Amino acid sequence: MLTQPEQAYRVVKFIKYTYRIKVGSQSDRTSAARMQLLLRLLQAIAIYSISAFYGIKFLLKTVFEFLFDPHLDRWATKDRSISLAVLHDPAFGRHKYVEVNGIQLHYVENGDPEKPLMLFLHGFPEFWFSWRHQMKEFSRDYRVVALDLRGYGGSEAPNKRSAYQLDLLVEDVRSFVKALGYEKVILVGHDWGAIIGFQFVLKHMAMIDRYIMMGAPSLDVTRRLLATSWQQFRMSWYAFFFMLPRLPEFYIWSKDFRYIDQNMGAYLTKLELEAYKYTFSSARALTRAIDYYRENFSFLQKEEKLPVIERYCPGLYLMAEHDQFISMHSGQLLMKSIPHLRCRVIPASGHYIQQEDPQLVNKMIRDFLDL
Repeated sequence: MLTQPEQAYRVVKFIKYTYRIKVGSQSDRTSAARMQLLLRLLQAIAIYSISAFYGIKFLLKTVFEFLFDPHLDRWATKDRSISLAVLHDPAFGRHKYVEVNGIQLHYVENGDPEKPLMLFLHGFPEFWFSWRHQMKEFSRDYRVVALDLRGYGGSEAPNKRSAYQLDLLVEDVRSFVKALGYEKVILVGHDWGAIIGFQFVLKHMAMIDRYIMMGAPSLDVTRRLLATSWQQFRMSWYAFFFMLPRLPEFYIWSKDFRYIDQNMGAYLTKLELEAYKYTFSSARALTRAIDYYRENFSFLQKEEKLPVIERYCPGLYLMAEHDQFISMHSGQLLMKSIPHLRCRVIPASGHYIQQEDPQLVNKMIRDFLDL
């Protein structure tokens, strides 16, 4: 007997197939529009059914856990109102702010301002600090800049969920590069930073020198994986869960950020863990970060028409051997869809590879840039 996620997955695959075959062959525009509307309704039902499944599963698990540990103080988070000195360590670089695309963004930069720009985009739940190892490594040869994406860290966090649409995030990056006085950039992204980075590459290839992405494929490949791979569908359970209100925030925030401890505790020091917990210590900070999923997660979301690319720049995609969130199949699909992209695997590493194995990641990046 199929579980609810398996049933919903088959519905999604059927909708995707129907959408391509039937809607694509409609000659009557009115009928096609009605069919599209119906399919989007079915899509929403499928997605939120899966979300509800994981929400109920989480609630039952939480109630069961609370029965064995009913002490409320153990479920709370500590007060972290005072910033940590490690976040202001001058060895990482200088903290700056700039207003672009109608929003103020915070970033940390190091290296010679006259050298080529190397821009780092973080993922979830991270901030500029996740690139500290790469900032030190590459500041000798580049002007390295680690950005806090909108809604994260020291950057401005609009309250409207629509402010986190992917096209706005890409425009943040384009405007930011221009504001620093550059026409070309070496772009490095991880997780959500990689999704944004790939979209930037495909929209603004003329601004790319080279690019290195890790921990997430392009938007197009992400959608294809979710619609065709049961393995990736299961690995992406959190994306469905994050569609729900409030529960995801509680999930990450509870028991003094147990989520961060479980996912990052194996390779971060206690001080580094505290830096992460301090950064996400307000519910507002978590909500804005999770809104990336709520606003952009969709199987049949209308895809933006990308420009025709005449010349593709060299790219590198790094995959973790033991990534708990992204299937290794993403690399094969990416290489088929994007010319001049090579893939490498970081052995024995989990999702957060630039922090789990910084020496090997740095070596692979440097080898690629030296080609």
